[in-house]
Amino acid sequence: MRLGLFFGAGAEIGYGLPSGGKFAIDLFRQDPSGYKSELRRQLSSLDARSAYASNWLPQGYAEKSIYAFGRNEFTTLIESSVEYKRSEIINRLNAFDEECDRATQELGIDRAVLERKYNEISDSAFGERLYTHTIRLNEMLSRDVRLFGSEYYSAMLDLIRSEEQSDDLRRYVTSFLQLLVGAHGQALVQRLNQELFEEAPDDLPIFDDISGMFKLEFNRVGSTALELLLEENRSFDVGESASALSIFCAIAQKVLENIFTTVLDYQKLIDDHFRYLFSPDTEWAKFTRMVIFLKTARDYISSQAPDISDIPNSGYYHDLASLSCEINAIGTANYNSILSQVASSIGLSLPEVLHLNGSTSDYYNPYKNTVVTCASEDEVPQEQIHVPFILTQSGLKPLTSVAMSRRYVQLFDGYRESDAIVVVGFGFHKDDSHINGLFRELVESEEKPLYWISRSANGTSQEQQRRLMKKLRIGHEYRHLVRVVAVDAQTRISDGQLWINQVIADMNREI
Repeated sequence: MRLGLFFGAGAEIGYGLPSGGKFAIDLFRQDPSGYKSELRRQLSSLDARSAYASNWLPQGYAEKSIYAFGRNEFTTLIESSVEYKRSEIINRLNAFDEECDRATQELGIDRAVLERKYNEISDSAFGERLYTHTIRLNEMLSRDVRLFGSEYYSAMLDLIRSEEQSDDLRRYVTSFLQLLVGAHGQALVQRLNQELFEEAPDDLPIFDDISGMFKLEFNRVGSTALELLLEENRSFDVGESASALSIFCAIAQKVLENIFTTVLDYQKLIDDHFRYLFSPDTEWAKFTRMVIFLKTARDYISSQAPDISDIPNSGYYHDLASLSCEINAIGTANYNSILSQVASSIGLSLPEVLHLNGSTSDYYNPYKNTVVTCASEDEVPQEQIHVPFILTQSGLKPLTSVAMSRRYVQLFDGYRESDAIVVVGFGFHKDDSHINGLFRELVESEEKPLYWISRSANGTSQEQQRRLMKKLRIGHEYRHLVRVVAVDAQTRISDGQLWINQVIADMNREI
Protein backbone atom coordinates (compact mmCIF):
# COMPACT_ATOMS: atom_id res chain seq x y z
CA MET A 1 0.00 0.00 0.00
CA ARG A 2 1.40 3.39 -1.03
CA LEU A 3 0.32 6.83 0.18
CA GLY A 4 0.78 10.32 -1.20
CA LEU A 5 0.91 13.05 1.48
CA PHE A 6 0.29 16.78 1.30
CA PHE A 7 0.71 19.26 4.18
CA GLY A 8 -0.57 22.79 4.72
CA ALA A 9 -0.04 25.40 7.43
CA GLY A 10 -2.47 23.67 9.80
CA ALA A 11 -0.06 20.75 10.13
CA GLU A 12 2.56 23.04 11.67
CA ILE A 13 0.59 25.23 14.08
CA GLY A 14 1.25 22.63 16.77
CA TYR A 15 4.97 23.15 16.18
CA GLY A 16 4.68 26.87 16.98
CA LEU A 17 4.50 28.32 13.46
CA PRO A 18 2.41 31.50 13.04
CA SER A 19 -0.82 31.66 11.06
CA GLY A 20 -1.22 33.87 7.98
CA GLY A 21 -2.78 36.82 9.80
CA LYS A 22 -0.12 36.96 12.52
CA PHE A 23 2.47 36.61 9.76
CA ALA A 24 1.10 39.74 8.05
CA ILE A 25 0.86 41.79 11.24
CA ASP A 26 4.38 40.93 12.35
CA LEU A 27 5.82 41.69 8.90
CA PHE A 28 4.68 45.29 9.18
CA ARG A 29 6.34 45.60 12.57
CA GLN A 30 9.76 44.75 11.14
CA ASP A 31 12.40 47.45 10.56
CA PRO A 32 13.26 47.46 6.82
CA SER A 33 16.45 49.54 7.18
CA GLY A 34 18.83 46.59 7.01
CA TYR A 35 17.14 45.18 3.92
CA LYS A 36 17.37 48.54 2.18
CA SER A 37 21.09 48.67 2.88
CA GLU A 38 21.55 45.12 1.61
CA LEU A 39 19.71 45.89 -1.64
CA ARG A 40 21.75 49.09 -2.04
CA ARG A 41 24.99 47.12 -1.77
CA GLN A 42 23.83 44.58 -4.34
CA LEU A 43 22.76 47.29 -6.78
CA SER A 44 26.13 48.99 -6.43
CA SER A 45 27.95 45.73 -7.18
CA LEU A 46 26.08 45.00 -10.44
CA ASP A 47 27.92 45.36 -13.74
CA ALA A 48 26.49 48.64 -15.07
CA ARG A 49 27.56 47.74 -18.63
CA SER A 50 25.71 44.42 -18.72
CA ALA A 51 22.55 43.91 -20.77
CA TYR A 52 20.77 43.23 -17.49
CA ALA A 53 21.54 46.67 -16.09
CA SER A 54 21.29 48.51 -19.40
CA ASN A 55 18.00 47.06 -20.62
CA TRP A 56 16.10 46.15 -17.48
CA LEU A 57 17.02 48.56 -14.69
CA PRO A 58 16.32 52.34 -14.75
CA GLN A 59 18.94 55.01 -15.28
CA GLY A 60 20.81 55.78 -12.07
CA TYR A 61 19.47 52.65 -10.33
CA ALA A 62 22.44 52.47 -7.96
CA GLU A 63 21.62 55.87 -6.44
CA LYS A 64 17.82 55.85 -6.67
CA SER A 65 15.78 55.77 -3.45
CA ILE A 66 14.74 52.37 -2.12
CA TYR A 67 11.25 51.98 -0.69
CA ALA A 68 9.46 49.60 1.66
CA PHE A 69 5.85 48.89 2.53
CA GLY A 70 4.47 51.01 5.36
CA ARG A 71 1.33 52.27 7.01
CA ASN A 72 -0.43 53.10 3.74
CA GLU A 73 -0.13 49.52 2.50
CA PHE A 74 -1.30 48.12 5.83
CA THR A 75 -4.34 50.40 5.65
CA THR A 76 -5.11 48.81 2.28
CA LEU A 77 -4.96 45.38 3.91
CA ILE A 78 -7.51 46.41 6.52
CA GLU A 79 -9.77 47.85 3.83
CA SER A 80 -9.59 44.60 1.89
CA SER A 81 -10.22 42.56 5.05
CA VAL A 82 -13.36 44.56 5.89
CA GLU A 83 -14.55 44.29 2.29
CA TYR A 84 -13.97 40.59 1.72
CA LYS A 85 -14.05 39.15 5.26
CA ARG A 86 -16.89 41.26 6.68
CA SER A 87 -19.01 38.21 7.57
CA GLU A 88 -16.13 36.75 9.57
CA ILE A 89 -15.57 40.07 11.37
CA ILE A 90 -19.26 40.38 12.23
CA ASN A 91 -19.38 36.79 13.51
CA ARG A 92 -16.31 37.32 15.68
CA LEU A 93 -17.69 40.54 17.17
CA ASN A 94 -21.07 38.91 17.77
CA ALA A 95 -19.20 36.28 19.78
CA PHE A 96 -17.18 38.90 21.67
CA ASP A 97 -17.46 37.18 25.06
CA GLU A 98 -16.12 33.92 23.63
CA GLU A 99 -13.25 35.87 22.03
CA CYS A 100 -12.44 37.52 25.35
CA ASP A 101 -12.63 34.22 27.25
CA ARG A 102 -10.13 32.74 24.81
CA ALA A 103 -7.86 35.78 25.14
CA THR A 104 -8.09 35.52 28.94
CA GLN A 105 -6.93 31.91 28.81
CA GLU A 106 -4.10 32.70 26.38
CA LEU A 107 -2.87 35.51 28.65
CA GLY A 108 -3.12 33.35 31.77
CA ILE A 109 -5.54 35.74 33.49
CA ASP A 110 -7.45 34.34 36.45
CA ARG A 111 -11.15 35.01 35.82
CA ALA A 112 -11.75 35.45 39.56
CA VAL A 113 -9.05 38.16 39.71
CA LEU A 114 -10.55 39.91 36.69
CA GLU A 115 -14.02 40.01 38.23
CA ARG A 116 -12.71 41.15 41.61
CA LYS A 117 -10.68 43.99 40.07
CA TYR A 118 -13.71 45.11 38.09
CA ASN A 119 -16.07 44.91 41.06
CA GLU A 120 -13.73 47.09 43.15
CA ILE A 121 -14.30 50.12 40.90
CA SER A 122 -17.85 49.45 39.77
CA ASP A 123 -21.14 49.70 41.63
CA SER A 124 -22.29 46.44 40.02
CA ALA A 125 -20.86 42.95 39.57
CA PHE A 126 -19.15 41.92 36.34
CA GLY A 127 -21.76 40.92 33.77
CA GLU A 128 -24.65 42.33 35.77
CA ARG A 129 -25.26 45.40 33.60
CA LEU A 130 -25.33 45.14 29.83
CA TYR A 131 -25.85 47.74 27.12
CA THR A 132 -28.23 45.62 25.03
CA HIS A 133 -31.11 48.09 25.23
CA THR A 134 -29.01 51.23 25.72
CA ILE A 135 -27.11 51.13 22.43
CA ARG A 136 -28.68 50.11 19.12
CA LEU A 137 -27.17 50.17 15.65
CA ASN A 138 -29.28 51.78 12.93
CA GLU A 139 -31.60 49.11 11.54
CA MET A 140 -30.56 49.97 7.99
CA LEU A 141 -27.16 48.50 8.84
CA SER A 142 -28.33 45.47 10.81
CA ARG A 143 -30.89 44.16 13.26
CA ASP A 144 -28.59 41.45 14.55
CA VAL A 145 -25.86 43.11 16.61
CA ARG A 146 -24.84 41.30 19.77
CA LEU A 147 -21.71 43.25 20.70
CA PHE A 148 -23.58 45.56 23.08
CA GLY A 149 -24.99 42.57 24.95
CA SER A 150 -21.46 41.30 25.64
CA GLU A 151 -20.39 41.14 29.28
CA TYR A 152 -16.81 42.11 28.45
CA TYR A 153 -17.68 44.97 26.08
CA SER A 154 -20.24 46.33 28.57
CA ALA A 155 -17.61 46.15 31.31
CA MET A 156 -15.14 48.03 29.10
CA LEU A 157 -17.72 50.77 28.51
CA ASP A 158 -18.35 51.01 32.26
CA LEU A 159 -14.62 51.31 32.93
CA ILE A 160 -14.36 54.16 30.44
CA ARG A 161 -17.18 55.98 32.20
CA SER A 162 -15.71 55.49 35.67
CA GLU A 163 -11.97 55.86 35.08
CA GLU A 164 -10.38 59.16 34.04
CA GLN A 165 -7.13 57.59 32.78
CA SER A 166 -8.78 55.26 30.29
CA ASP A 167 -7.35 56.53 26.99
CA ASP A 168 -5.91 53.14 25.99
CA LEU A 169 -9.11 51.25 26.71
CA ARG A 170 -11.11 53.95 24.92
CA ARG A 171 -9.05 53.33 21.77
CA TYR A 172 -9.67 49.58 21.92
CA VAL A 173 -13.42 50.02 22.44
CA THR A 174 -13.47 52.49 19.54
CA SER A 175 -11.56 50.11 17.25
CA PHE A 176 -14.11 47.33 17.81
CA LEU A 177 -16.94 49.77 17.16
CA GLN A 178 -15.28 50.99 13.95
CA LEU A 179 -14.93 47.43 12.72
CA LEU A 180 -18.54 46.62 13.59
CA VAL A 181 -19.94 49.66 11.79
CA GLY A 182 -17.48 49.24 8.90
CA ALA A 183 -18.35 45.59 8.30
CA HIS A 184 -22.10 46.21 8.41
CA GLY A 185 -21.65 49.42 6.39
CA GLN A 186 -19.75 47.60 3.67
CA ALA A 187 -22.59 45.09 3.35
CA LEU A 188 -25.08 47.95 3.01
CA VAL A 189 -22.96 49.80 0.46
CA GLN A 190 -22.55 46.69 -1.64
CA ARG A 191 -26.28 46.01 -1.52
CA LEU A 192 -27.06 49.60 -2.57
CA ASN A 193 -24.59 49.51 -5.45
CA GLN A 194 -25.91 46.19 -6.71
CA GLU A 195 -29.59 47.00 -6.22
CA LEU A 196 -29.67 50.76 -6.84
CA PHE A 197 -32.76 50.38 -9.01
CA GLU A 198 -35.37 47.76 -8.29
CA GLU A 199 -36.49 48.04 -11.91
CA ALA A 200 -34.89 49.61 -15.00
CA PRO A 201 -35.17 49.02 -18.78
CA ASP A 202 -32.38 46.84 -20.15
CA ASP A 203 -32.06 48.97 -23.28
CA LEU A 204 -31.23 52.19 -21.39
CA PRO A 205 -27.50 52.07 -20.51
CA ILE A 206 -27.66 55.31 -18.51
CA PHE A 207 -28.70 53.27 -15.48
CA ASP A 208 -25.47 51.28 -15.71
CA ASP A 209 -23.51 54.54 -15.81
CA ILE A 210 -24.57 55.55 -12.31
CA SER A 211 -24.20 52.18 -10.60
CA GLY A 212 -21.53 51.78 -7.95
CA MET A 213 -21.92 55.36 -6.67
CA PHE A 214 -21.62 54.53 -2.99
CA LYS A 215 -18.36 53.89 -1.21
CA LEU A 216 -17.37 53.39 2.42
CA GLU A 217 -14.83 55.81 3.90
CA PHE A 218 -12.28 53.14 4.72
CA ASN A 219 -9.72 55.51 6.21
CA ARG A 220 -12.04 55.76 9.23
CA VAL A 221 -13.01 52.09 9.45
CA GLY A 222 -9.77 50.58 10.74
CA SER A 223 -7.68 53.60 11.65
CA THR A 224 -7.67 52.96 15.39
CA ALA A 225 -7.14 49.21 14.96
CA LEU A 226 -4.24 49.99 12.63
CA GLU A 227 -2.52 52.17 15.21
CA LEU A 228 -2.99 49.62 17.97
CA LEU A 229 -1.70 46.73 15.87
CA LEU A 230 1.42 48.50 14.64
CA GLU A 231 2.47 50.34 17.79
CA GLU A 232 5.35 48.69 19.59
CA ASN A 233 5.49 47.66 23.24
CA ARG A 234 1.74 47.38 23.69
CA SER A 235 1.97 45.10 26.72
CA PHE A 236 -0.02 45.37 29.92
CA ASP A 237 0.34 43.96 33.42
CA VAL A 238 -2.13 41.14 34.07
CA GLY A 239 -0.79 39.90 37.39
CA GLU A 240 -2.33 40.00 40.86
CA SER A 241 -1.30 43.63 41.33
CA ALA A 242 -2.59 44.79 37.94
CA SER A 243 -5.43 47.30 37.69
CA ALA A 244 -8.75 46.52 36.04
CA LEU A 245 -7.86 48.92 33.23
CA SER A 246 -4.58 47.12 32.54
CA ILE A 247 -6.24 43.70 32.50
CA PHE A 248 -9.04 44.75 30.15
CA CYS A 249 -6.58 46.53 27.84
CA ALA A 250 -4.51 43.35 27.63
CA ILE A 251 -7.62 41.32 26.79
CA ALA A 252 -8.72 43.85 24.15
CA GLN A 253 -5.27 43.87 22.52
CA LYS A 254 -5.23 40.07 22.35
CA VAL A 255 -8.78 39.95 20.90
CA LEU A 256 -7.89 42.54 18.26
CA GLU A 257 -4.81 40.56 17.25
CA ASN A 258 -6.76 37.28 17.22
CA ILE A 259 -9.46 38.72 14.97
CA PHE A 260 -6.99 40.12 12.47
CA THR A 261 -4.93 36.94 12.65
CA THR A 262 -7.79 35.15 10.92
CA VAL A 263 -9.27 37.88 8.70
CA LEU A 264 -6.30 39.95 7.54
CA ASP A 265 -6.25 39.68 3.75
CA TYR A 266 -2.53 40.14 3.02
CA GLN A 267 -3.00 38.54 -0.39
CA LYS A 268 -4.29 41.89 -1.71
CA LEU A 269 -0.88 43.36 -1.04
CA ILE A 270 0.70 40.67 -3.19
CA ASP A 271 -2.00 40.99 -5.84
CA ASP A 272 -1.34 44.71 -6.16
CA HIS A 273 2.45 44.55 -6.27
CA PHE A 274 3.80 41.21 -7.50
CA ARG A 275 3.61 42.22 -11.15
CA TYR A 276 5.94 45.17 -10.49
CA LEU A 277 8.81 42.72 -10.00
CA PHE A 278 8.81 42.54 -13.79
CA SER A 279 9.01 46.30 -14.47
CA PRO A 280 11.75 47.96 -12.41
CA ASP A 281 12.50 50.42 -15.21
CA THR A 282 9.05 52.04 -15.06
CA GLU A 283 7.88 51.14 -11.53
CA TRP A 284 11.02 51.42 -9.44
CA ALA A 285 9.33 52.35 -6.14
CA LYS A 286 6.88 49.46 -6.32
CA PHE A 287 9.61 47.11 -7.53
CA THR A 288 11.84 47.86 -4.54
CA ARG A 289 8.90 47.63 -2.13
CA MET A 290 8.20 44.11 -3.32
CA VAL A 291 11.86 43.09 -3.20
CA ILE A 292 12.18 44.35 0.39
CA PHE A 293 8.88 42.73 1.38
CA LEU A 294 9.89 39.30 0.08
CA LYS A 295 13.29 39.47 1.77
CA THR A 296 11.64 40.51 5.05
CA ALA A 297 9.03 37.77 4.73
CA ARG A 298 11.65 35.11 4.04
CA ASP A 299 13.73 36.05 7.08
CA TYR A 300 10.65 36.29 9.29
CA ILE A 301 9.44 32.84 8.24
CA SER A 302 12.93 31.41 8.82
CA SER A 303 13.16 33.01 12.26
CA GLN A 304 9.77 31.60 13.27
CA ALA A 305 10.79 28.04 12.50
CA PRO A 306 11.89 26.58 15.86
CA ASP A 307 15.21 24.85 16.32
CA ILE A 308 14.84 21.08 16.06
CA SER A 309 15.82 20.74 19.72
CA ASP A 310 12.90 23.00 20.70
CA ILE A 311 10.26 21.32 18.55
CA PRO A 312 7.58 19.41 20.49
CA ASN A 313 8.06 15.66 20.24
CA SER A 314 4.56 15.07 18.95
CA GLY A 315 2.66 16.37 15.95
CA TYR A 316 1.52 15.38 12.48
CA TYR A 317 5.09 14.95 11.25
CA HIS A 318 6.08 12.76 14.21
CA ASP A 319 2.98 10.63 13.62
CA LEU A 320 4.47 9.43 10.33
CA ALA A 321 6.84 7.22 12.34
CA SER A 322 3.92 4.88 13.07
CA LEU A 323 3.03 4.51 9.40
CA SER A 324 3.13 0.88 8.28
CA CYS A 325 2.93 1.48 4.53
CA GLU A 326 5.13 3.17 1.91
CA ILE A 327 5.12 6.95 1.38
CA ASN A 328 5.23 7.41 -2.36
CA ALA A 329 5.23 11.22 -2.66
CA ILE A 330 5.14 14.26 -0.37
CA GLY A 331 4.08 17.79 -1.23
CA THR A 332 3.65 20.86 0.94
CA ALA A 333 2.28 24.38 0.75
CA ASN A 334 4.58 25.42 3.60
CA TYR A 335 7.81 27.34 3.13
CA ASN A 336 10.15 25.83 5.70
CA SER A 337 11.86 22.46 6.15
CA ILE A 338 10.42 21.37 9.52
CA LEU A 339 9.08 18.14 8.01
CA SER A 340 12.51 17.10 6.77
CA GLN A 341 14.10 18.08 10.09
CA VAL A 342 11.60 16.06 12.12
CA ALA A 343 12.00 13.05 9.82
CA SER A 344 15.77 13.20 10.22
CA SER A 345 15.53 13.51 14.01
CA ILE A 346 13.34 10.39 14.33
CA GLY A 347 15.24 8.36 11.73
CA LEU A 348 12.41 8.39 9.19
CA SER A 349 13.35 8.10 5.51
CA LEU A 350 11.13 10.20 3.24
CA PRO A 351 11.00 10.92 -0.49
CA GLU A 352 11.90 14.45 -1.58
CA VAL A 353 9.50 17.02 -0.10
CA LEU A 354 8.19 19.14 -2.99
CA HIS A 355 7.35 22.76 -2.05
CA LEU A 356 4.55 23.91 -4.35
CA ASN A 357 4.47 27.48 -3.02
CA GLY A 358 8.21 27.89 -2.93
CA SER A 359 10.34 27.69 0.19
CA THR A 360 12.88 29.59 2.24
CA SER A 361 15.56 27.92 0.09
CA ASP A 362 14.02 29.00 -3.23
CA TYR A 363 14.95 32.22 -5.02
CA TYR A 364 13.26 33.73 -8.05
CA ASN A 365 14.85 35.77 -10.83
CA PRO A 366 12.05 37.91 -12.34
CA TYR A 367 14.32 38.95 -15.21
CA LYS A 368 14.65 35.39 -16.52
CA ASN A 369 11.58 33.82 -14.84
CA THR A 370 13.74 31.14 -13.24
CA VAL A 371 13.78 29.55 -9.81
CA VAL A 372 16.94 28.30 -8.11
CA THR A 373 17.24 26.39 -4.85
CA CYS A 374 20.12 27.37 -2.56
CA ALA A 375 21.24 25.58 0.58
CA SER A 376 22.32 28.89 2.12
CA GLU A 377 22.05 32.61 1.39
CA ASP A 378 25.72 32.65 0.39
CA GLU A 379 24.84 30.53 -2.65
CA VAL A 380 22.25 32.99 -4.02
CA PRO A 381 23.49 34.45 -7.35
CA GLN A 382 24.43 38.13 -7.04
CA GLU A 383 24.97 39.16 -10.67
CA GLN A 384 21.20 39.66 -11.03
CA ILE A 385 18.55 40.38 -8.41
CA HIS A 386 16.96 37.24 -6.99
CA VAL A 387 14.07 37.52 -4.54
CA PRO A 388 12.94 34.84 -2.08
CA PHE A 389 10.30 32.70 -3.75
CA ILE A 390 7.73 32.06 -1.04
CA LEU A 391 4.42 33.53 -2.18
CA THR A 392 2.91 32.29 -5.41
CA GLN A 393 -0.87 32.34 -5.00
CA SER A 394 -1.05 35.67 -6.79
CA GLY A 395 2.27 35.62 -8.58
CA LEU A 396 1.33 32.92 -11.07
CA LYS A 397 4.02 33.76 -13.61
CA PRO A 398 6.82 32.02 -11.61
CA LEU A 399 4.80 28.81 -11.76
CA THR A 400 5.54 28.69 -15.47
CA SER A 401 9.28 28.44 -14.82
CA VAL A 402 10.78 25.08 -15.74
CA ALA A 403 11.88 24.25 -12.19
CA MET A 404 8.43 24.85 -10.71
CA SER A 405 6.61 23.08 -13.55
CA ARG A 406 8.73 20.01 -12.91
CA ARG A 407 7.77 20.01 -9.24
CA TYR A 408 4.07 19.93 -10.07
CA VAL A 409 4.50 17.19 -12.67
CA GLN A 410 6.73 15.15 -10.37
CA LEU A 411 4.27 15.39 -7.49
CA PHE A 412 1.29 14.61 -9.71
CA ASP A 413 3.03 11.53 -11.10
CA GLY A 414 3.91 10.40 -7.57
CA TYR A 415 0.30 10.80 -6.44
CA ARG A 416 -0.97 9.00 -9.53
CA GLU A 417 1.13 5.98 -8.59
CA SER A 418 -0.17 6.03 -5.00
CA ASP A 419 -3.17 4.15 -3.67
CA ALA A 420 -4.56 7.23 -1.92
CA ILE A 421 -3.71 10.86 -1.18
CA VAL A 422 -3.86 12.24 2.37
CA VAL A 423 -4.09 16.00 2.92
CA VAL A 424 -3.33 17.52 6.34
CA GLY A 425 -3.77 21.13 7.45
CA PHE A 426 -4.61 22.51 4.01
CA GLY A 427 -7.74 24.61 3.49
CA PHE A 428 -8.26 24.39 -0.31
CA HIS A 429 -8.90 28.15 -0.45
CA LYS A 430 -9.63 30.10 -3.64
CA ASP A 431 -6.09 31.50 -3.72
CA ASP A 432 -4.80 27.92 -3.92
CA SER A 433 -6.58 27.07 -7.17
CA HIS A 434 -3.22 26.13 -8.73
CA ILE A 435 -3.00 23.32 -6.14
CA ASN A 436 -6.71 22.52 -5.92
CA GLY A 437 -6.75 21.67 -9.61
CA LEU A 438 -4.09 19.03 -9.06
CA PHE A 439 -6.25 17.23 -6.47
CA ARG A 440 -9.39 17.55 -8.59
CA GLU A 441 -7.60 15.93 -11.55
CA LEU A 442 -6.41 13.07 -9.35
CA VAL A 443 -9.93 12.38 -8.09
CA GLU A 444 -11.89 12.81 -11.30
CA SER A 445 -9.44 11.54 -13.92
CA GLU A 446 -7.35 9.06 -11.92
CA GLU A 447 -10.09 8.09 -9.43
CA LYS A 448 -7.72 8.34 -6.47
CA PRO A 449 -9.25 8.39 -2.96
CA LEU A 450 -8.61 11.75 -1.27
CA TYR A 451 -8.50 11.82 2.56
CA TRP A 452 -8.76 15.21 4.24
CA ILE A 453 -7.59 15.36 7.87
CA SER A 454 -9.71 18.10 9.42
CA ARG A 455 -10.60 19.34 12.88
CA SER A 456 -13.72 17.77 14.36
CA ALA A 457 -14.76 21.21 15.68
CA ASN A 458 -15.44 22.33 12.09
CA GLY A 459 -18.65 20.30 11.79
CA THR A 460 -19.61 16.71 11.01
CA SER A 461 -17.63 14.70 8.49
CA GLN A 462 -20.58 14.84 6.09
CA GLU A 463 -20.78 18.65 6.32
CA GLN A 464 -17.04 19.00 5.79
CA GLN A 465 -17.16 16.60 2.86
CA ARG A 466 -19.82 18.73 1.14
CA ARG A 467 -17.77 21.91 1.71
CA LEU A 468 -14.62 20.24 0.41
CA MET A 469 -16.31 19.00 -2.76
CA LYS A 470 -17.69 22.49 -3.33
CA LYS A 471 -14.22 24.04 -2.91
CA LEU A 472 -12.62 21.52 -5.26
CA ARG A 473 -15.57 21.68 -7.68
CA ILE A 474 -15.79 17.92 -7.74
CA GLY A 475 -18.91 16.30 -9.18
CA HIS A 476 -21.33 14.37 -6.96
CA GLU A 477 -20.51 11.11 -8.75
CA TYR A 478 -17.05 11.18 -7.13
CA ARG A 479 -18.40 11.60 -3.61
CA HIS A 480 -17.23 8.11 -2.62
CA LEU A 481 -13.62 9.11 -3.29
CA VAL A 482 -13.63 12.22 -1.06
CA ARG A 483 -13.32 11.24 2.58
CA VAL A 484 -12.98 13.41 5.69
CA VAL A 485 -11.22 12.19 8.82
CA ALA A 486 -12.33 14.53 11.62
CA VAL A 487 -9.74 14.64 14.42
CA ASP A 488 -9.32 16.30 17.77
CA ALA A 489 -7.09 19.34 17.23
CA GLN A 490 -4.89 18.52 20.23
CA THR A 491 -4.60 14.74 20.13
CA ARG A 492 -5.04 14.18 16.37
CA ILE A 493 -7.26 11.23 17.31
CA SER A 494 -10.31 10.14 15.31
CA ASP A 495 -12.65 7.45 16.63
CA GLY A 496 -10.02 6.29 19.10
CA GLN A 497 -7.23 6.03 16.51
CA LEU A 498 -4.42 8.29 15.38
CA TRP A 499 -5.37 9.99 12.10
CA ILE A 500 -2.90 8.02 9.99
CA ASN A 501 -4.04 4.70 11.44
CA GLN A 502 -7.64 5.70 10.77
CA VAL A 503 -6.77 6.27 7.10
CA ILE A 504 -5.03 2.88 6.82
CA ALA A 505 -7.96 1.14 8.50
CA ASP A 506 -10.39 2.74 6.06
CA MET A 507 -8.23 1.78 3.08
CA ASN A 508 -8.05 -1.82 4.30
CA ARG A 509 -11.84 -1.95 4.50
CA GLU A 510 -12.02 -0.90 0.85
CA ILE A 511 -9.70 -3.67 -0.32
